[in-house]
Amino acid sequence: MAQMIDDATWAAIKEHFPIDSHVDGIVETQRPFGFFVKFSDFPDAVAVVDAIAYLPHGAPVAPTAWPAPGNHVAAKVVDHSEHNRQIKLRVEKARSVEP
Repeated sequence: MAQMIDDATWAAIKEHFPIDSHVDGIVETQRPFGFFVKFSDFPDAVAVVDAIAYLPHGAPVAPTAWPAPGNHVAAKVVDHSEHNRQIKLRVEKARSVEP
């Protein structure tokens, strides 16, 4: 996750994951500020759900209630963070995702 994504790859990621689109991914790892999500169809993309953006019941939940690494998550793309080339995601309500 520390590697910088090159300009062409970042442009392709933003095109593939436009703002307001709905995506399905797999939780890769948790951090104190939120969790990272990976996509099987675009492995170079780095996506993050910040703690305040995980709202499966309409309000933030404790980190112990976040999906564990390996679990599927459905989210909405809310931003493209240019400074670190990450996709920002929000989970507004829980919905099941088939693996």
